[in-house]
Amino acid sequence: MNVKELLEDGADGTYIAHLFQIERYAWMALSYDMALAVDMDGCILAANATWHRASGHGAEQLRGQYLLEYMDFADRERVLAQFQSLITSDTATTTFDFRFLCADGNYKRFNWNMLYSPDSEVFYCIVKDLSDVHDLRHAAYHDTLTGLPNRLFLTDALPRLIAGATEHHHILSLFFIDLDGFKQVNDTLGHQAGDMLLQTVAERLSLCVSRPNSCIRIGGDEFVLLETWPCSCHEAERLATEVIESVNRPISLGGIETHVGASIGIALAPHHADSPAALLELADQAMYRAKKGGKNRFIVSGQTNTCDAPQELDGVEDAEGHPLAAATAEL
Repeated sequence: MNVKELLEDGADGTYIAHLFQIERYAWMALSYDMALAVDMDGCILAANATWHRASGHGAEQLRGQYLLEYMDFADRERVLAQFQSLITSDTATTTFDFRFLCADGNYKRFNWNMLYSPDSEVFYCIVKDLSDVHDLRHAAYHDTLTGLPNRLFLTDALPRLIAGATEHHHILSLFFIDLDGFKQVNDTLGHQAGDMLLQTVAERLSLCVSRPNSCIRIGGDEFVLLETWPCSCHEAERLATEVIESVNRPISLGGIETHVGASIGIALAPHHADSPAALLELADQAMYRAKKGGKNRFIVSGQTNTCDAPQELDGVEDAEGHPLAAATAEL
């Protein structure tokens, strides 16, 4: 959300605050881990339902409380320093763990992946329960639902991959993928079916790339693929076509046949950008152009034309082929 542009266009504070509330709700709803929004004073603004299962605290119980009250005393100074570092440095995200006071009076070790939004002055936190996990590093760097590497993994790995591609005169292709029609499937068949669909798509995307860690789920129905080729023979467009064909194949959810698509934006390092943030931004922008151009297609950053998918989507159908919802509905 670009607050400066909204203000220049005449938006008032009430309207912008409403947009922030919508953004926060969407972010909470799309998280399959514990999610928390905390203001500058450390007061909990919102929490999702996953907290009750992990900590015994319901979302309504946490709202309005101060996060400091749930921290083990020995962890407080270190954790508060992490919060402060996001405000005063150029770092966009940070990760840490501390012992969290649960409803039964016991402490559990939770891992926190935290993002600070300067526009809204809110800390957005994705939290994992590490109390029963032996491989803490794997848990912190992998998505709970799909088992794929997560956004934190991408944040750490991307600078090294770009540097390696530059050093060896290779091309690193970053594919930013957003599923078309996922919300319609999720709303029609329920969240459990939506989870199964994401797991199936994750498996298919993993088979499209050369290494398991090259397929990353960054949240919701968004994925990133990374692939490196020698400069003279990179095959980004071929891989994008293969990805769309793979995602387009029917998926059976409880006997109901569903179809989703993939809008893909592609950016190349170091050709288009040599920094992780710029590369991701270019791929994200290209993905949105692919969506606006008709969905289920791909665009390479810098190109104005869209590359059509090999087939149209039929949406969600029952076993007899009757459509339940249009998979190409606006997301």
